Amino acid sequence: MTGQRLLRAANTSMGVTFGLFCGAAFMAWGMEGAFTLMTTAILHLSQIVLAGLFKLSYVFRLIAQSQLGQRLR
Repeated sequence: MTGQRLLRAANTSMGVTFGLFCGAAFMAWGMEGAFTLMTTAILHLSQIVLAGLFKLSYVFRLIAQSQLGQRLR
């Protein structure tokens, strides 16, 4: 995978996981009364998984920036 393509995939992945995390957080904390206890627990667990995937996407972004010779941010 080329550096430019990896960077685009990592940025997209970061955006998607952030959006899903925000949705899960809203449903778990803002609408907890509308769901069963099991569903709420699954939403809380999904927040942990999505945060990990976001961090993994960030690592791939750093790898892509390194391959392209860009400054690491």
